[in-house]
Amino acid sequence: MRNSSLVGVARWLTLGVVAAGGSGFALASCSSDPVAATGIDASTPDVSVAPEADVDAEPTFCQSQNLTAAAFSAGPYGVHRGDLADDFTLPLADGTSFNFKQQFSGCDSYVFIPDSLLVSSVDATSVWASDADLAQLVKQSPKNAHYFFLSNRTSASVADASVAAMQARVTNLLAKLPEADAAHWGGRLHVVAHHAQEIDAWMSKPFTAHLFRGFAIDRAQRIRGVGNLADIKRYDATAQWPWKANLAYATNEVVYMNAEADRQVKLDAEGATLIDLWKGEVLSEFAETDVQLPTAQQMAGFDTLEVEVTQMCPNPDKAEEDNNCGAWDYLAYLFVRRPDGSDAGPPDGGPATKDVEIARFITSYHRETHWVVDATPMLVHLKDGGMQHFRWYFSTPWNKQPTGTKLTLRLSNKKKGYAPAQATFLYEGGAFNSKYNDGRAPVKVPIPAAAKRVELWAILTGHGGSNNNCAEFCNHQHQFQVNAKSYLREFTMASTNDGCMKAMMTEGMTPNQAGTWWLGRGGWCPGAPVAPWVVDVTKDVTPGQTATISYQGLFQKSAPPPDDSGNIVLSSYLVVYQ
Repeated sequence: MRNSSLVGVARWLTLGVVAAGGSGFALASCSSDPVAATGIDASTPDVSVAPEADVDAEPTFCQSQNLTAAAFSAGPYGVHRGDLADDFTLPLADGTSFNFKQQFSGCDSYVFIPDSLLVSSVDATSVWASDADLAQLVKQSPKNAHYFFLSNRTSASVADASVAAMQARVTNLLAKLPEADAAHWGGRLHVVAHHAQEIDAWMSKPFTAHLFRGFAIDRAQRIRGVGNLADIKRYDATAQWPWKANLAYATNEVVYMNAEADRQVKLDAEGATLIDLWKGEVLSEFAETDVQLPTAQQMAGFDTLEVEVTQMCPNPDKAEEDNNCGAWDYLAYLFVRRPDGSDAGPPDGGPATKDVEIARFITSYHRETHWVVDATPMLVHLKDGGMQHFRWYFSTPWNKQPTGTKLTLRLSNKKKGYAPAQATFLYEGGAFNSKYNDGRAPVKVPIPAAAKRVELWAILTGHGGSNNNCAEFCNHQHQFQVNAKSYLREFTMASTNDGCMKAMMTEGMTPNQAGTWWLGRGGWCPGAPVAPWVVDVTKDVTPGQTATISYQGLFQKSAPPPDDSGNIVLSSYLVVYQ
């Protein structure tokens, strides 16, 4: 779908709590006499009494929120997206100051929002200006966030007026909040006292250059962009981009960064073997590479395959939306080249090969992305180890979208007790129309006697179409039958206004894109990985016998779908684990 770009706070302290830093003091406690407490005579011989255990210290803020805390990093630091953020001190409009290192909790995110972000192309009001939006920001924000309101208006005098007005909004909001909320947010809503160019901090120059749309510091202390704050509920057909901005959308960045941090904790615990295919090179449209995998014997020791991809804007000195990151939501695929026994081979007499899809993603509208997707069944195609040929395709010949790319295979053993031993290809997609199901004969799959688990596994997305908004924006269904049992895959969030926004920010989708990222699709969301559909069908098959699998595509739960209903991109397997 087409997209366009948009060009003294009151401090509240409670006894024993440091609101600004988010950490609690350990409360002192009196220990009782152990002898008196147990009623034992101290003069009684041959009786030993264990000292009473110390009373547990008050939990830190991170512990109270069940968040993993990181230590402050010693650098090296930088000023671009992805770099570590250095210490800084900012003077605040309430007469206090904020020091990053001193008030670093290890589990907070920090979001910097400029007053130069406007409501829309036809409304030059700053996104700071709405009391209601500020209240909404506080109401829907995760607790582990700091918000900094930093002016980069055209002059210091204009900035001073903007700062004073924002300080008044914050003070008024805190006065209306319940006491506990006021105590918490009083130390987390920061109005910076001066124009960005006047502050003595590392971000002063980047904030008026490549970070001019705002930026964030995540829980890993990395600098991140802040995207477009357009609100799906605020449609205005008169504007160049017909959705008005909402300050509260800045909270989406915190939700996403929390999910990123939680996922990283799990990834770090895997002890995975990492195989880099690309390490940050700027790629355009597609790229191919030969990579040395572990030996076949070593590959047999892995029971899990994940694919990790980071896409970065090619120019670090430009904002994400400033004709930098790719503008379109394109299909992105990782393939591995495998022998193809069904083909006679190329005319030169070389071996016949085919590219097998390992994982699928959708690129974002103008934003950097970071994806991890489980592709464990595809270990079957990598089991030989050694040198393998991979192809990464993420754009089109007419819009190559140059993108800095990190792509890594993560091989690990999670002690599942089984690993994929056989993956039989079932069905692919095609034009979604009245003939879509023609020629789809049942597939017979022998199930080994040693099978421990059997899965139906499919990567399935719908795209384009001029009829019924299919297949991108309609709930198309896909019915697989394994022997006597039928399974239906459908997409109920398709055509919803905010289906992707609600479902995918915690599942790897970059929020606040400069496009229609909120809208629910038929099996995918912009800027997100495509999660495989996995069904445990072990109970539906019998080891040592042959399973029969059939498939048909449906529209409104009946077949066939109408003509001109777009395309289905499908890669499906029956996977046997031993």
